[in-house]
Amino acid sequence: MPFAELDETRRREWDGSDLGGLLAGFPKQCREAVEIGSRFDSASPGAKPRCVMVCGMGGSAIAGDVAAAWAEGSLTAPLLVHRSYGLPAWAGPGDMVVASSYSGDTEETLSSYDRARELGAQILAISTGGALERRCQADGVPLIKIPGGLPPRCAFGFSFFSLVFGLSKLGLLEIDQAQVFEAVDIVEKLAAECGWSAPGDGNPAKRIAMHLQGSLPVVYASADRLGPVARRWANQINENAKQPSYHALFPELCHNEVVGWEHGEGPSQGLSVVMLEDEADHPRNRIRSKAVAGIIGDAARAVVRLEGKGEGLLARMLYLIHLGDWVSYYLAWLNKADPTPIPPIVKLKEILKSQ
Repeated sequence: MPFAELDETRRREWDGSDLGGLLAGFPKQCREAVEIGSRFDSASPGAKPRCVMVCGMGGSAIAGDVAAAWAEGSLTAPLLVHRSYGLPAWAGPGDMVVASSYSGDTEETLSSYDRARELGAQILAISTGGALERRCQADGVPLIKIPGGLPPRCAFGFSFFSLVFGLSKLGLLEIDQAQVFEAVDIVEKLAAECGWSAPGDGNPAKRIAMHLQGSLPVVYASADRLGPVARRWANQINENAKQPSYHALFPELCHNEVVGWEHGEGPSQGLSVVMLEDEADHPRNRIRSKAVAGIIGDAARAVVRLEGKGEGLLARMLYLIHLGDWVSYYLAWLNKADPTPIPPIVKLKEILKSQ
């Protein structure tokens, strides 16, 4: 068993920044985030916006995607995620911009904030501080301040719950509190099952990581609800495990990508597939998922099919998100890679600063 020697001492030697400790503390982060979001006080909700744009990158953007997928039926205005500079050409004063940047210094998000100010749009900010907080203080823009000191990809709980409770306080979303508490309880149980002291045969994250080792993991899900979760899996494998990964969604992948598996003795031999499924998926997409697993057959190195746990959709989504985080962590161990540093991103930022 490749994880037999992953005791606490060996783990801390490998994971010097203790990303594993942050994963183990994710349930606590979620509870703290719910409290922070619940304390947010919007003096005046303002007029109902035409749409809500969550402007952010990485984990901040994923929080917006998950919120849109989970709360689609409860939102009183369309919610979309903007991952770029400025705002869409159609944006105007009747829209709301949620500028979400964990560091507060994400240049794309600051650009979106500045454009929203120019247009006279409503703005809500979520951040630990930085330039975004300074702008909010100068402009009188409401800010939900969240704790700092984490790699942004490990702050999903803060970003997500701050967002949904912020929207709730602005009258744009009705939150089912029972779903929230069930979701936190679910991830708390999962964290115990996936911790480094949990044996490999009973640890779902360790088992899945062994299936994906040495391959390029492809994460499939239905666009109905789990599209953001599939993206999160691929992002975490890329950043934590230092292993390339990408995601694609049903039904679109059935109109193109599925053909790429036809030559089973070719490049696809180095690919593995994770299929994320949920009872809320469109029935036709559930049929597609099962059919594609059969079509792929032996062409993939491994096919892993997963469903979340819980009565509520949020619990099932957060279960799969947290499971994917742990899988990426154990893949980093198998790859002999420190899960925390992200040298290519640091180098890219240095290049951008110099231009």
